Amino acid sequence: MAEEGARTTGSSGRFGARYGRVARRRVSEIESDKNADHTCPECGAEKVGRAGTGIWTCEKCGYKFTGGAYRPETPGGRAMKRSIRAAIGEGGEAEAEEEVEE
Repeated sequence: MAEEGARTTGSSGRFGARYGRVARRRVSEIESDKNADHTCPECGAEKVGRAGTGIWTCEKCGYKFTGGAYRPETPGGRAMKRSIRAAIGEGGEAEAEEEVEE
């Protein structure tokens, strides 16, 4: 049993004193983020879990999608969605203006 004021090791405690403090901390942060429940893009439930490397599945609705190795949505993926939305939004407005002119 841990004494009062004692630290708990977390998931990277299996490494013991090996590999250095920074490497163990990074592993711990990545694993805690990977194992946390994430929001489903389809139904909005906090039930998305990792099925494999880059494969994520919602336990509630069964929606399966790809994402990052350790997170369902990566910063690069977010930026790509924004640029696609901007391109579609600009294209949609230009088409609507052409229809009005005719």
